[in-house]
Amino acid sequence: MTAAADASSKANALKLEANALYSSHKYHEAIEKYTEAIAADPAVPAFYTNRAQCHIHTEGYGAAKQDADSALELDATFIKGYFRRAVALLAMGQLKEARADFREVTKRAPGDAVARKKYVECDKLYRRIQFEQAIDSEVDRKRVADTVDLKNYPVPEEYSGPRMAVRKVLKKNDKEKEVEEEEEYVDQAFVDGITEWFRDQKTLPIRYVYVILLQVDRLLRQLPSLVDVAVPADGVLTVCGDVHGQYYDVLNIFKLNGAPTATHHYLFNGDFVDRGSFSLEVMLLFYAYKLLHPQGFYLNRGNHESVGMNQLYGFEGEVRHKYPAQGKRLFDLFQESFEALPVAHLIQEKIFVVHGGLYSRETAGNSAQEGGDGVVRLDELRAMSRFHQPQHSGLLRESLWSDPQNQEGRAPSPRGTAIQFGPDVTREFCQANGLEMVIRSHQEMEEGYEIVHDGRCVTVFSAPNYCDQSTNKGAYIRIAPDLTRTYHKFTAVPHPPVRAMAYANINRFMN
Repeated sequence: MTAAADASSKANALKLEANALYSSHKYHEAIEKYTEAIAADPAVPAFYTNRAQCHIHTEGYGAAKQDADSALELDATFIKGYFRRAVALLAMGQLKEARADFREVTKRAPGDAVARKKYVECDKLYRRIQFEQAIDSEVDRKRVADTVDLKNYPVPEEYSGPRMAVRKVLKKNDKEKEVEEEEEYVDQAFVDGITEWFRDQKTLPIRYVYVILLQVDRLLRQLPSLVDVAVPADGVLTVCGDVHGQYYDVLNIFKLNGAPTATHHYLFNGDFVDRGSFSLEVMLLFYAYKLLHPQGFYLNRGNHESVGMNQLYGFEGEVRHKYPAQGKRLFDLFQESFEALPVAHLIQEKIFVVHGGLYSRETAGNSAQEGGDGVVRLDELRAMSRFHQPQHSGLLRESLWSDPQNQEGRAPSPRGTAIQFGPDVTREFCQANGLEMVIRSHQEMEEGYEIVHDGRCVTVFSAPNYCDQSTNKGAYIRIAPDLTRTYHKFTAVPHPPVRAMAYANINRFMN
């Protein structure tokens, strides 16, 4: 056997191992095996597109696009290269470019009905979003929150579920005179009631949904982008990571660890919605708790609290499905509340909690290019503009999207946006800001959490059996008043037979 034949045989054997790992949903291990296959024989386009599919499943969309590009450089007629690149571009919100690649697939395989269907669906999605963006960009457009008149949405007489409490408040009328009016509000009985109501897969009257969203929007807009918090002197603060619409696992956290109270505070670190099919229930319960305990239930924005992600990964589809008559308006109102969410929290001046991670030198106010040390300061984050969708760069984008790496320094992210940051970056950030550590989320962890960067960076992920197809545990962190930390793992609990990604647009393009 020649050396070339031997390398080809070895590469094919590695590919078969990788295929088996992929079939078992062990995507990270499969990526390693495909990488070995490529090293053994770098001239096979299918090795790159197979690895690209694994990157797509692990949200490494930038890496998936690079692999698809590599496959097409080897063979410009390789149809799967266009298809994988289209899915990666779609996942990154680049619908126009994705549509072009899907169209290329239909040109090269005109008889492929599946490919034609995916192109048509992508084209429809692209045109719908373009149309809605054109409407939303009108100069005189009002915020949805300013257009909701609750008088138009009475609670139906036949509604038998939990009721909001009512109190008398003074409000100014059209003539600027104070008058006494009744106002609905969230109390403990209502929170307890909706917890079980949602468990039984029942929906609230649209009036109550609007009341919750309007009140929480007003509350959130009063907060800075970086919120300072303290652990209750006679209690504990629990930090949780991504929950991704896994409502029944959220209830399990409260069962195992205790529900939020005046002395048991919670901080949920973003990605409340998408993928899991009970995102609406998660969001409404979290917002209700925020209204009940405004100084003890904290929410950070994640990268999935954004319109582009929600349009692809399920939250928009879920809202439209569960409230068809008010779906578009309700979805837009949720987006306004997401834009008002704080980006980070600082626990007793020592523990920085953010969804994604740290920053490129270029985003610092004292950037290295300007002769500074290139380390972002906390005051910059407090003053950060956040009442908008994340742009492709900047402090907000990196807060929501960055990931740690084992290597020193910074590197482009395989996600296709933001950066990866090394132990030295974490150390410099902590030293410059007087911090002990960074807690972040954003990545599935097999054991629910991971401690890296010499103990200065912890990832916590609280969605076990992620997307109903992983083997990962969930985790949460309990923080005492003296800032000692204990880490707790838990496994997934059953949920009703509504599969993950049931409402996701991107689900139609994955295979």
